[in-house]
Amino acid sequence: MAALSFQRKVLIMGVCIAVLTAAYVLGVVFSPARTGRREAEAPLIPGFNRRIREQVAEIHIAGEQGARKVVKRGDSWVLPAAERDFPASAARVDTFLDFLADMARRRVVTDNPEAWQEFEVQSDASRRIQLLDSAGDVLSEIIVGKTAAGGADNYVRVGNGNEVLLADRSFDYYLNPEEKFWAHLRIFPDDLEGQSIMRITVDSTLRFEEEAEGQDLKYTLVLSSEQPAVWNVVDLPEGELDNQKVDLLASNLADLEGTEFAHGVGPVEAGLENPAASILISTEDGRDFRLFIGGEAGGDQYYAALEDGQLIYKVAEWRVKGLLKDIGQLRAEPD
Repeated sequence: MAALSFQRKVLIMGVCIAVLTAAYVLGVVFSPARTGRREAEAPLIPGFNRRIREQVAEIHIAGEQGARKVVKRGDSWVLPAAERDFPASAARVDTFLDFLADMARRRVVTDNPEAWQEFEVQSDASRRIQLLDSAGDVLSEIIVGKTAAGGADNYVRVGNGNEVLLADRSFDYYLNPEEKFWAHLRIFPDDLEGQSIMRITVDSTLRFEEEAEGQDLKYTLVLSSEQPAVWNVVDLPEGELDNQKVDLLASNLADLEGTEFAHGVGPVEAGLENPAASILISTEDGRDFRLFIGGEAGGDQYYAALEDGQLIYKVAEWRVKGLLKDIGQLRAEPD
């Protein structure tokens, strides 16, 4: 009997210890601090990558400075305009969607609709982001409110929910309606690389303000086929070229970007019917591209377009100067 009583006591003590341990674990797991931390770590848009991202076909951005719409056409993103669609930056869109996927809530501030106005997330608030599918149905909407005191994070409201949330970062960077912020302004094809260019022909009568007495440029640079490959000037054998300088010129050409699209300007008005300068580049895989540089576009910019291209760009003067190099600027420095 004594042995049985002892076993019963041990059993009861074991049960008590198990219950106390379980209570401690539950208290730690569900403590306000841990619960608040899990709430803070929750994504702002739950299941964004899993349920929403691949369905996004339109992005609507609205803020105090205006609104912008970015639309997916096939595999490409575009900026719709009155006259035509203009190419949007797929890299910018991807970065923006990554930003939304990574966005988390710091805490729930209130779920009282009467407090929306205080945090500037009322239903008619101007700052918002909408994601739509191809049928035009709203996948997600974020109303972006004011910035939290003492920080850069925004108060937001997601969809039709009542909760005002404090996001873990600011939306200000992406609430930019300017076309050039979302535009894809690379002039040559995306797959063109400077190292693939093996011939550059420059023909220019363009004069910059400080070069009124300058000379016309007319030359052809060719990359030799032997190894190591070197750049030469056709019909101008004297003087060795600096390969690094010409390689840089080729890279600058391939990576050339406009500052913005030239809306409502035709080839004649832009000076592209009789361009002040043309640059023909040929690649090792047999492709040719001719860049035309026209008249001044204002703001230290020039109009530019590809031959037979559908788009006219404004290009910064400093970029144009970097392309129209005199042969003397491309020669190797004397020892």
